Amino acid sequence: MRADRLLAIIIIISQKGLVTGKELAEHFEVSLRTIYRDIEKISEAGVPIAATGGKGGGYYIMEKYNLNNLFLNKKEIAPLVAVMDNLKILFGNNPKFNDIVLKFETLRSSETQEEEKFSIDMSHFSMEKELREYLFLMNKAIEDSRILEFEYINRKMEYSKRIVEPIQIEFTEGHWYIIAFCRVRKDYRRFKLVRIRNMKLGINFIKNSLSKEEIKKIFSKGYEKNSVLVKLKFCNSIGAQLSEYFSKDKINLSEDGSYIVEGLFPNDEGLKKFILSFGDKGEVLAPENLRKEIKEYIKNIYSKYND
Repeated sequence: MRADRLLAIIIIISQKGLVTGKELAEHFEVSLRTIYRDIEKISEAGVPIAATGGKGGGYYIMEKYNLNNLFLNKKEIAPLVAVMDNLKILFGNNPKFNDIVLKFETLRSSETQEEEKFSIDMSHFSMEKELREYLFLMNKAIEDSRILEFEYINRKMEYSKRIVEPIQIEFTEGHWYIIAFCRVRKDYRRFKLVRIRNMKLGINFIKNSLSKEEIKKIFSKGYEKNSVLVKLKFCNSIGAQLSEYFSKDKINLSEDGSYIVEGLFPNDEGLKKFILSFGDKGEVLAPENLRKEIKEYIKNIYSKYND
């Protein structure tokens, strides 16, 4: 939309100080003539944009003119700027996203250091380069309604090729995901980025009419269907740490001083690994078949070290 472009032009000139018409035309992928008309409209709206000719010239905003603060004060904007800084690194050279970042950067002030109170890192130590590349591809696929093709590694370390219709990028519990309709499984899936390899853009597709709320319900039903009700017991010494792993409403203190946690968990190998991560501080009380599976799991581990 032209109104969005006009605002973005003002912000870019404000941030960079001096910008040529050619740079603006290349940034917005329009002609120089279009940029000239846009600058004229911005000036008519009362924004004092001036120009200098010759080598090293360009457009600039006259001194003592400040952009509106977008209705957010410095304290309110500090955490948002911290998030945007991190996302800017992850999304890399993404013009549309970087225009959003520019809007937040106009709220920075050399007179305050409020943003230094916040440090946010959404990268992943093992795939920083891939993460940046995949976030760019996923964002483009969603915007342009294009399928994504990639190899996926499940919990059993099995590789499979997936062709998906992307819906949403999600960051939860320290991990990035792509929510999509999988054409291979013919169902909606949540794919963890650290398990994706060789992602590439595919052909265009027609978006499904399902709303995100409807998709959320589908995931919720699938989670319950593939989960098992588990009852766990933990010794008193780690009671204070349990809220790091379980919601507080699931943690109960028993009369003997131990803690009982009961809830639904995905019924897969990851559940056994999670329970064993507590060592001898935790124990499965129910279901009985899970207790037996963990016993066998421990036996298999012990056999590898029973020299």
